[in-house]
Amino acid sequence: MERIEKMKYTTPVAVWLYMVVTTIVEVFVYYSRPGTFSVDIAIGVIAMINSLVAALFLMNIRKEPPVVQYIMLAPLALIMVLILTMLFALAH
Repeated sequence: MERIEKMKYTTPVAVWLYMVVTTIVEVFVYYSRPGTFSVDIAIGVIAMINSLVAALFLMNIRKEPPVVQYIMLAPLALIMVLILTMLFALAH
């Protein structure tokens, strides 16, 4: 007989609340001093952390073997390089 587990809603709701709060923080940071380089970097860092949280909790990467977790860091590093390159190119 199959064992059916009941889904726990605490983690998805907590991640959703975190995403809502960080989105509000991003909007507040942008409107505090729009167009400055430090604001662009701050928004990029917040976006990177949001993508990491989404990958770890909503895609269950945290339950994978360590090798898969380390492989997950490679695209994040490439995205960070892309964002920084775009910021430096548009800063002139």
